[in-house]
Amino acid sequence: MNVPAASGNLTSRPLPAVSWQRFVAHTEPPTPPHSLSDWKVLLPYWRSEDRWKALGLLGSIIGLSFLDVQVAVWFGKWDQTFFDTMFAYRVAACIALLPIYILMTSLSAGMRVIQQYMTQVLSMRWRLWNTRVYLRKYLSDDAYYHLEHGQNRADNPDQRIADDLAQMTVWTLRLGLEAIQAVTTFLSFAVVLWTIGGTLSFVWRGWHIVIPGYMFFGTTISILLVSFVLEKAGGPLVSANYRQQHYDADLRATLLDVRRNAEQIAFYGGEAAEHFRLSECLNRIAKNWRSVMTYTWRANTVVELYTGGVNIVLWTLLVPKLLAHALTFGLYSRINSAFMNVRRSLQWFIENYTDLATLRSILQRLGEFERVVVSLPAGGIVRTPTDADGIEIKALSLDRSDGSRIVDIGSLHIPAGERWFISGPSGAGKSTMLRALAGLWTQGTGHISFNMRDAMFLPQRSYVPAGSLLQALSYPATPDRYAREACEEALLAANLAVLMPDLENEAAWGDVLSPGEQQRLAFARVFLARPSTLFLDEATSALDEKNEADLYARLLERLPHITLISVAHHAALKAFHGQEMILREKSVTVQRFL
Repeated sequence: MNVPAASGNLTSRPLPAVSWQRFVAHTEPPTPPHSLSDWKVLLPYWRSEDRWKALGLLGSIIGLSFLDVQVAVWFGKWDQTFFDTMFAYRVAACIALLPIYILMTSLSAGMRVIQQYMTQVLSMRWRLWNTRVYLRKYLSDDAYYHLEHGQNRADNPDQRIADDLAQMTVWTLRLGLEAIQAVTTFLSFAVVLWTIGGTLSFVWRGWHIVIPGYMFFGTTISILLVSFVLEKAGGPLVSANYRQQHYDADLRATLLDVRRNAEQIAFYGGEAAEHFRLSECLNRIAKNWRSVMTYTWRANTVVELYTGGVNIVLWTLLVPKLLAHALTFGLYSRINSAFMNVRRSLQWFIENYTDLATLRSILQRLGEFERVVVSLPAGGIVRTPTDADGIEIKALSLDRSDGSRIVDIGSLHIPAGERWFISGPSGAGKSTMLRALAGLWTQGTGHISFNMRDAMFLPQRSYVPAGSLLQALSYPATPDRYAREACEEALLAANLAVLMPDLENEAAWGDVLSPGEQQRLAFARVFLARPSTLFLDEATSALDEKNEADLYARLLERLPHITLISVAHHAALKAFHGQEMILREKSVTVQRFL
């Protein structure tokens, strides 16, 4: 049935954007300082149980890179021999050299294909291992909850796990292997350039100056100079990239928020407000992007100027050999090859500066995630699982995040099988107490113990994952946990018999089911799991009084010995409980129903 749109004019006229400025928080994302500790994110995999396979793959890749460089050195010698032979007009000798060239070219191509394949395998293994580790950290000790609702938060943890980890492995392997190859190339061709370049000897102001390997020194100094200038020109790019990722993630999160709350937004007529929120996200992206472009332009200017003028360095270094008439075409070809390879290896930093900035910003984000997860506060409320029946609460006090006191619960013993109704005005700490029992609220002091393995919590808004209805019904267990007959019986008991034919159907059931149906589905889960202890936090708030009473009656009928703790505003539900805990400002009253 289609629900008509709200007809009132109260929300039909959007407020001017300027009037909302004071309600919008303009905050800059914290940019963590550059630290070597961020690079520690790369280490765990190489110390893991998978390290020997990883090191074997990495060693093979590096070995192939070394062989490829040696083939390149051989090509330089072949070039000199071939061109000297060619310009000596020895045609037969030239033709005799071609089969060797074809063989070495084929060998080089084969090694590169194998190297690329092994790199892809290593990248995927590394990514999968890291993702599993981060998922364990994210889903352990309620970290996912505290990262969103606690004092220490990490923005968009989903992006860090899904995107940043994938990018980290790809960028690290590509840049790292290229760096290793650059070092190997430098060492191999530096020897060649030093050897064939010869010695520069000249007299300056009466001094006889001899510079061995002058071509090597000239090439190295010029490139290192440019690298220093590049770091100074593009240094802020790392922080700018970090902020850009933050703002891009905020835009995606806001769009997802609109998607999840589409119905509520439509009822409010909140399109103008959402447009303003999204526009703010875009404005921050655009503003920071100008910084990214500025620093990138500076870095690219240095790179392009160097790339365009680097040949001048070679021509300058060749002048002494030209003056000495010691330069043949074959020798020039070999010097040029050695010069280009040394230059290319030394300018690895120059060519990959923006990519390195991206990698550093990714590592910063992952490092921040690690630090936040590690520093999650334990809080003062201690929960201890036990096999004993009942719930034991000792000296429990609930505090707000700022340290102010909400309420002193004190010490309570709730025997197994008792049913307690928790009431009180809004803000008195009812839901906070249930969160403390669930381990989601740690601010305060005291000790809580009960059989946590055999307990269930039903919040006001039930979680209904996408997939088959059987999966949604079985949650948090897997679909193969329960027989179909048991699932159908649970749906029938929860007044959801109409859904029985849809058990195998897949859909976004959180969008398909109404709030009331979602709450009844949560009770169906209870009928399936049959916990010994059940906590209900406004778990029937979307139901009418009759359906609400029917669910409670069926619950007590099917689970007559269950320990029940309910937080609710409907006084009619008191009939299903034996005791009432009334929370008021900083005080608690417990009374038994007659």
